[in-house]
Amino acid sequence: MKTNGKRTIAAGGGPRSFMQNAWKARQAYLFLLPLLISIAVFNYYPPLNGMYHSFFDWDFIGREKFIGLQNFREIFHDKVFLDSIPTMIILTIPRLIIGVVVPLIMAEVIFAVKSVKLKYWYRVLLLLPMVIPGVVGTLIWKFVYDPSQGLMTSIARWLGVIDSNQVIDWLGNPETVIPSVIFMGFPWIGGTAVLIYMAGLLNIPNEVIESSVMDGCGVLRRIWKIDLPLMIGQIRFFVITGLIGLIQDFGLQLIITNGGPGYETYVPAFHLYMMAFQSGRMGYASAIGVVMFVFIFALSIIAHKYLKVNKE
Repeated sequence: MKTNGKRTIAAGGGPRSFMQNAWKARQAYLFLLPLLISIAVFNYYPPLNGMYHSFFDWDFIGREKFIGLQNFREIFHDKVFLDSIPTMIILTIPRLIIGVVVPLIMAEVIFAVKSVKLKYWYRVLLLLPMVIPGVVGTLIWKFVYDPSQGLMTSIARWLGVIDSNQVIDWLGNPETVIPSVIFMGFPWIGGTAVLIYMAGLLNIPNEVIESSVMDGCGVLRRIWKIDLPLMIGQIRFFVITGLIGLIQDFGLQLIITNGGPGYETYVPAFHLYMMAFQSGRMGYASAIGVVMFVFIFALSIIAHKYLKVNKE
Protein backbone atom coordinates (compact mmCIF):
# COMPACT_ATOMS: atom_id res chain seq x y z
CA MET A 1 0.00 0.00 0.00
CA LYS A 2 1.50 3.35 -1.04
CA THR A 3 0.44 6.65 0.51
CA ASN A 4 0.81 9.96 -1.29
CA GLY A 5 -0.74 12.85 0.66
CA LYS A 6 -4.49 12.19 0.90
CA ARG A 7 -4.47 9.60 -1.85
CA THR A 8 -4.06 5.91 -1.11
CA ILE A 9 -3.09 3.68 -4.02
CA ALA A 10 -3.26 -0.09 -3.74
CA ALA A 11 -0.12 -1.78 -4.99
CA GLY A 12 -0.76 -3.71 -8.15
CA GLY A 13 -4.02 -1.86 -8.91
CA GLY A 14 -5.31 -0.56 -12.22
CA PRO A 15 -6.59 -2.06 -15.47
CA ARG A 16 -3.17 -3.39 -16.46
CA SER A 17 -2.82 -5.29 -13.18
CA PHE A 18 -6.34 -6.68 -13.59
CA MET A 19 -5.53 -7.99 -17.05
CA GLN A 20 -2.30 -9.54 -15.76
CA ASN A 21 -4.16 -11.32 -12.96
CA ALA A 22 -6.85 -12.47 -15.39
CA TRP A 23 -4.20 -13.85 -17.73
CA LYS A 24 -2.58 -15.76 -14.86
CA ALA A 25 -5.97 -17.30 -14.02
CA ARG A 26 -6.87 -17.92 -17.68
CA GLN A 27 -7.35 -21.66 -17.13
CA ALA A 28 -10.03 -21.03 -14.47
CA TYR A 29 -11.79 -18.51 -16.73
CA LEU A 30 -11.66 -21.04 -19.58
CA PHE A 31 -13.54 -23.58 -17.46
CA LEU A 32 -16.09 -20.91 -16.52
CA LEU A 33 -16.61 -19.83 -20.13
CA PRO A 34 -19.30 -22.44 -21.04
CA LEU A 35 -21.28 -21.47 -17.93
CA LEU A 36 -21.00 -17.75 -18.70
CA ILE A 37 -22.07 -18.32 -22.32
CA SER A 38 -25.06 -20.41 -21.19
CA ILE A 39 -26.14 -17.71 -18.73
CA ALA A 40 -25.85 -15.04 -21.42
CA VAL A 41 -27.80 -17.08 -24.01
CA PHE A 42 -30.56 -18.52 -21.83
CA ASN A 43 -30.90 -15.97 -18.98
CA TYR A 44 -30.08 -12.58 -20.48
CA TYR A 45 -30.77 -12.81 -24.20
CA PRO A 46 -34.51 -13.77 -23.98
CA PRO A 47 -35.58 -10.83 -21.73
CA LEU A 48 -33.41 -8.37 -23.65
CA ASN A 49 -34.86 -9.66 -26.91
CA GLY A 50 -38.37 -9.30 -25.44
CA MET A 51 -37.67 -5.70 -24.44
CA TYR A 52 -36.44 -4.97 -27.95
CA HIS A 53 -39.49 -6.54 -29.62
CA SER A 54 -41.93 -4.76 -27.29
CA PHE A 55 -41.59 -1.82 -29.69
CA PHE A 56 -42.58 -3.96 -32.69
CA ASP A 57 -45.65 -5.53 -34.20
CA TRP A 58 -44.14 -9.02 -34.09
CA ASP A 59 -45.79 -12.38 -34.85
CA PHE A 60 -45.05 -16.10 -35.01
CA ILE A 61 -43.65 -16.14 -38.53
CA GLY A 62 -40.99 -13.53 -37.77
CA ARG A 63 -42.73 -10.54 -39.36
CA GLU A 64 -41.86 -7.43 -37.42
CA LYS A 65 -42.73 -3.78 -37.89
CA PHE A 66 -41.51 -0.98 -35.66
CA ILE A 67 -44.47 0.77 -34.00
CA GLY A 68 -42.76 2.62 -31.15
CA LEU A 69 -44.83 2.93 -27.98
CA GLN A 70 -48.09 1.77 -29.53
CA ASN A 71 -48.04 -1.58 -27.68
CA PHE A 72 -47.62 0.21 -24.35
CA ARG A 73 -50.45 2.62 -25.14
CA GLU A 74 -52.68 -0.33 -25.97
CA ILE A 75 -51.87 -2.02 -22.64
CA PHE A 76 -53.36 0.85 -20.65
CA HIS A 77 -56.54 0.69 -22.74
CA ASP A 78 -56.79 -3.12 -22.67
CA LYS A 79 -59.80 -3.86 -20.43
CA VAL A 80 -58.87 -7.53 -19.99
CA PHE A 81 -55.37 -6.60 -18.80
CA LEU A 82 -56.59 -3.82 -16.50
CA ASP A 83 -59.28 -6.05 -14.99
CA SER A 84 -56.72 -8.79 -14.40
CA ILE A 85 -54.63 -6.57 -12.09
CA PRO A 86 -57.13 -6.56 -9.16
CA THR A 87 -57.47 -10.34 -9.56
CA MET A 88 -53.70 -10.68 -9.35
CA ILE A 89 -53.63 -8.57 -6.16
CA ILE A 90 -56.49 -10.55 -4.59
CA LEU A 91 -54.67 -13.81 -5.30
CA THR A 92 -51.16 -12.60 -4.46
CA ILE A 93 -51.64 -10.99 -1.03
CA PRO A 94 -53.16 -13.97 0.85
CA ARG A 95 -50.90 -16.48 -0.90
CA LEU A 96 -47.84 -14.37 -0.06
CA ILE A 97 -48.88 -14.11 3.59
CA ILE A 98 -49.49 -17.87 3.69
CA GLY A 99 -46.15 -18.59 2.04
CA VAL A 100 -44.23 -16.44 4.54
CA VAL A 101 -46.13 -17.03 7.79
CA VAL A 102 -47.24 -20.69 7.74
CA PRO A 103 -43.74 -22.18 7.21
CA LEU A 104 -42.43 -19.88 9.95
CA ILE A 105 -45.05 -21.18 12.39
CA MET A 106 -44.17 -24.77 11.47
CA ALA A 107 -40.45 -24.06 11.91
CA GLU A 108 -41.10 -22.62 15.38
CA VAL A 109 -43.16 -25.70 16.31
CA ILE A 110 -40.40 -28.08 15.19
CA PHE A 111 -37.75 -25.91 16.88
CA ALA A 112 -39.65 -26.27 20.16
CA VAL A 113 -39.48 -30.08 19.96
CA LYS A 114 -36.90 -31.33 22.47
CA SER A 115 -36.07 -34.64 20.77
CA VAL A 116 -33.32 -34.31 18.17
CA LYS A 117 -34.50 -37.52 16.47
CA LEU A 118 -38.06 -36.24 16.12
CA LYS A 119 -36.78 -32.96 14.68
CA TYR A 120 -34.88 -34.93 12.03
CA TRP A 121 -37.90 -37.01 10.98
CA TYR A 122 -40.16 -33.96 10.88
CA ARG A 123 -37.73 -32.32 8.46
CA VAL A 124 -37.64 -35.48 6.32
CA LEU A 125 -41.45 -35.61 6.17
CA LEU A 126 -41.61 -31.97 5.12
CA LEU A 127 -39.35 -32.67 2.15
CA LEU A 128 -41.37 -35.64 0.85
CA PRO A 129 -43.99 -33.50 -0.97
CA MET A 130 -41.17 -32.13 -3.16
CA VAL A 131 -40.91 -35.59 -4.76
CA ILE A 132 -44.32 -35.06 -6.39
CA PRO A 133 -44.10 -32.96 -9.59
CA GLY A 134 -45.88 -29.62 -9.31
CA VAL A 135 -48.23 -30.32 -12.22
CA VAL A 136 -49.33 -33.59 -10.61
CA GLY A 137 -50.03 -31.81 -7.34
CA THR A 138 -52.12 -29.21 -9.16
CA LEU A 139 -54.12 -31.89 -11.01
CA ILE A 140 -54.80 -33.63 -7.69
CA TRP A 141 -56.51 -30.44 -6.52
CA LYS A 142 -58.61 -30.50 -9.67
CA PHE A 143 -60.03 -33.82 -8.47
CA VAL A 144 -60.38 -32.47 -4.92
CA TYR A 145 -62.65 -29.75 -6.35
CA ASP A 146 -64.66 -32.11 -8.56
CA PRO A 147 -68.28 -30.82 -8.33
CA SER A 148 -69.94 -34.19 -7.71
CA GLN A 149 -67.38 -36.61 -6.23
CA GLY A 150 -64.57 -34.36 -5.04
CA LEU A 151 -63.27 -34.26 -1.46
CA MET A 152 -64.50 -30.70 -0.85
CA THR A 153 -68.01 -31.53 -2.05
CA SER A 154 -68.03 -34.65 0.16
CA ILE A 155 -66.98 -32.58 3.18
CA ALA A 156 -69.72 -30.05 2.43
CA ARG A 157 -72.29 -32.86 2.32
CA TRP A 158 -70.95 -34.38 5.56
CA LEU A 159 -71.21 -31.02 7.32
CA GLY A 160 -74.75 -30.55 6.05
CA VAL A 161 -73.93 -27.47 3.98
CA ILE A 162 -75.57 -29.11 0.95
CA ASP A 163 -77.88 -32.09 0.44
CA SER A 164 -76.51 -35.47 -0.64
CA ASN A 165 -77.76 -34.98 -4.21
CA GLN A 166 -76.44 -31.43 -4.59
CA VAL A 167 -73.12 -30.42 -6.17
CA ILE A 168 -70.83 -27.41 -5.84
CA ASP A 169 -68.90 -26.23 -8.90
CA TRP A 170 -65.96 -24.89 -6.88
CA LEU A 171 -63.90 -23.78 -9.89
CA GLY A 172 -66.80 -22.87 -12.16
CA ASN A 173 -68.69 -20.54 -9.82
CA PRO A 174 -67.48 -16.90 -9.67
CA GLU A 175 -68.31 -16.78 -5.95
CA THR A 176 -66.16 -19.79 -5.01
CA VAL A 177 -63.35 -19.90 -7.55
CA ILE A 178 -61.07 -17.28 -5.92
CA PRO A 179 -61.25 -18.79 -2.38
CA SER A 180 -60.76 -22.24 -3.92
CA VAL A 181 -57.61 -21.16 -5.77
CA ILE A 182 -56.20 -19.53 -2.62
CA PHE A 183 -56.92 -22.68 -0.58
CA MET A 184 -54.97 -24.90 -3.01
CA GLY A 185 -51.81 -26.32 -1.53
CA PHE A 186 -53.22 -26.67 1.99
CA PRO A 187 -51.55 -27.04 4.53
CA TRP A 188 -48.90 -24.95 2.70
CA ILE A 189 -45.86 -26.27 4.57
CA GLY A 190 -44.15 -28.66 2.14
CA GLY A 191 -40.77 -27.90 0.60
CA THR A 192 -37.67 -26.05 1.71
CA ALA A 193 -39.25 -22.97 3.32
CA VAL A 194 -39.52 -24.60 6.74
CA LEU A 195 -35.92 -25.82 6.50
CA ILE A 196 -34.63 -22.34 5.66
CA TYR A 197 -36.49 -20.91 8.65
CA MET A 198 -35.13 -23.76 10.79
CA ALA A 199 -31.60 -22.88 9.71
CA GLY A 200 -32.22 -19.30 10.84
CA LEU A 201 -33.55 -20.47 14.22
CA LEU A 202 -30.60 -22.82 14.75
CA ASN A 203 -28.20 -19.93 14.09
CA ILE A 204 -29.58 -18.00 17.06
CA PRO A 205 -27.02 -18.40 19.88
CA ASN A 206 -28.16 -20.67 22.71
CA GLU A 207 -27.05 -18.02 25.19
CA VAL A 208 -29.66 -15.63 23.81
CA ILE A 209 -32.45 -18.22 24.14
CA GLU A 210 -31.34 -19.21 27.65
CA SER A 211 -31.12 -15.57 28.76
CA SER A 212 -34.66 -14.93 27.55
CA VAL A 213 -35.94 -17.94 29.51
CA MET A 214 -34.12 -16.79 32.67
CA ASP A 215 -35.64 -13.33 32.29
CA GLY A 216 -39.12 -14.89 32.21
CA CYS A 217 -39.70 -14.23 28.51
CA GLY A 218 -42.63 -16.29 27.18
CA VAL A 219 -42.59 -18.15 23.88
CA LEU A 220 -44.62 -15.59 21.94
CA ARG A 221 -42.61 -12.68 23.34
CA ARG A 222 -39.35 -14.47 22.49
CA ILE A 223 -40.54 -15.08 18.92
CA TRP A 224 -41.54 -11.42 18.51
CA LYS A 225 -38.52 -9.84 20.19
CA ILE A 226 -35.73 -12.28 19.33
CA ASP A 227 -36.56 -14.75 16.57
CA LEU A 228 -38.24 -12.43 14.06
CA PRO A 229 -35.61 -9.63 14.20
CA LEU A 230 -32.80 -12.18 13.81
CA MET A 231 -34.55 -13.93 10.90
CA ILE A 232 -35.49 -10.82 8.95
CA GLY A 233 -33.08 -11.95 6.21
CA GLN A 234 -35.05 -15.14 5.61
CA ILE A 235 -38.35 -13.27 5.79
CA ARG A 236 -37.13 -10.72 3.24
CA PHE A 237 -35.97 -13.54 0.97
CA PHE A 238 -39.42 -15.18 1.01
CA VAL A 239 -41.26 -11.88 0.56
CA ILE A 240 -39.22 -10.86 -2.48
CA THR A 241 -39.08 -14.27 -4.15
CA GLY A 242 -42.73 -14.84 -3.26
CA LEU A 243 -43.78 -11.59 -4.93
CA ILE A 244 -41.77 -12.40 -8.04
CA GLY A 245 -43.07 -15.95 -8.27
CA LEU A 246 -46.73 -15.18 -7.57
CA ILE A 247 -46.96 -12.23 -9.97
CA GLN A 248 -45.36 -14.29 -12.74
CA ASP A 249 -47.33 -17.46 -11.97
CA PHE A 250 -50.23 -18.60 -14.16
CA GLY A 251 -49.91 -22.38 -13.76
CA LEU A 252 -53.26 -22.77 -12.01
CA GLN A 253 -55.03 -20.80 -14.71
CA LEU A 254 -53.32 -22.78 -17.48
CA ILE A 255 -53.95 -26.23 -15.96
CA ILE A 256 -57.25 -25.87 -14.11
CA THR A 257 -59.38 -22.77 -14.70
CA ASN A 258 -58.23 -21.45 -18.12
CA GLY A 259 -58.74 -17.99 -16.64
CA GLY A 260 -62.42 -18.68 -15.95
CA PRO A 261 -65.17 -18.76 -15.20
CA GLY A 262 -65.31 -15.87 -17.62
CA TYR A 263 -62.33 -13.71 -16.66
CA GLU A 264 -62.58 -14.30 -12.90
CA THR A 265 -59.09 -15.81 -12.52
CA TYR A 266 -57.40 -13.93 -15.35
CA VAL A 267 -54.04 -12.48 -14.26
CA PRO A 268 -51.56 -10.37 -16.28
CA ALA A 269 -49.13 -13.28 -16.72
CA PHE A 270 -51.88 -15.49 -18.17
CA HIS A 271 -52.97 -12.64 -20.45
CA LEU A 272 -49.35 -12.39 -21.65
CA TYR A 273 -49.36 -16.12 -22.42
CA MET A 274 -52.67 -15.92 -24.28
CA MET A 275 -51.56 -12.94 -26.36
CA ALA A 276 -48.27 -14.62 -27.27
CA PHE A 277 -49.25 -18.23 -27.93
CA GLN A 278 -52.98 -18.08 -28.67
CA SER A 279 -53.32 -14.78 -30.52
CA GLY A 280 -49.81 -14.73 -31.99
CA ARG A 281 -49.17 -11.15 -30.83
CA MET A 282 -45.61 -11.65 -29.62
CA GLY A 283 -44.75 -7.95 -29.67
CA TYR A 284 -47.74 -7.00 -27.54
CA ALA A 285 -46.98 -9.88 -25.15
CA SER A 286 -43.39 -8.62 -24.89
CA ALA A 287 -44.71 -5.18 -23.93
CA ILE A 288 -46.86 -6.76 -21.19
CA GLY A 289 -43.74 -8.54 -19.97
CA VAL A 290 -41.81 -5.26 -19.81
CA VAL A 291 -44.60 -3.62 -17.77
CA MET A 292 -44.65 -6.60 -15.41
CA PHE A 293 -40.86 -6.44 -15.08
CA VAL A 294 -40.96 -2.78 -14.07
CA PHE A 295 -43.76 -3.47 -11.57
CA ILE A 296 -41.99 -6.48 -10.02
CA PHE A 297 -38.67 -4.63 -9.88
CA ALA A 298 -40.27 -1.68 -8.08
CA LEU A 299 -41.96 -3.98 -5.53
CA SER A 300 -38.69 -5.83 -4.95
CA ILE A 301 -36.84 -2.56 -4.29
CA ILE A 302 -39.52 -1.47 -1.82
CA ALA A 303 -39.44 -4.82 0.00
CA HIS A 304 -35.64 -4.75 0.08
CA LYS A 305 -35.66 -1.25 1.52
CA TYR A 306 -38.19 -1.76 4.30
CA LEU A 307 -37.18 -5.28 5.34
CA LYS A 308 -33.67 -4.47 6.48
CA VAL A 309 -31.39 -7.05 8.08
CA ASN A 310 -30.33 -6.19 11.61
CA LYS A 311 -26.52 -6.21 11.52
CA GLU A 312 -26.02 -5.42 15.16
